Amino acid sequence: MIDTSRTVAPMPCERPPAGFPADLLPLLGLPAPDDLTDAQAAGRACVWGGGPLTLATAVDLGEHEHNGVRIFPQSCSPCIAAQAYRALAPHSVDCAPCHDRDHWRDCPTGGALHRLRVDALRQPGGTCPRDAR
Repeated sequence: MIDTSRTVAPMPCERPPAGFPADLLPLLGLPAPDDLTDAQAAGRACVWGGGPLTLATAVDLGEHEHNGVRIFPQSCSPCIAAQAYRALAPHSVDCAPCHDRDHWRDCPTGGALHRLRVDALRQPGGTCPRDAR
């Protein structure tokens, strides 16, 4: 649970995620803020798998506000790759370019999710106890 007694002054805007397009974040299905541990909310543990993160293994998912508390979710590379893969399936159901083997890269969303997955798989791994891959 997030300790809601720790509040900070509101910032004029939320910090966007680093390393991938911000518009993909809603497709990845971040866990509900109330379900995060303090370490996950602070970005010290993977938001999906719960494994510890270092500067070398963390993928920044941006800064968010929940009930007046700032949270800083981050992910390990294997979990972000898994979430991108999971997001691609529901998207591609109704996307004609994603169904076409020769034109799937023409879809901005499908192509971006694929690139995110491939790029994440090339990065140093994480140590999530719950294998989200």
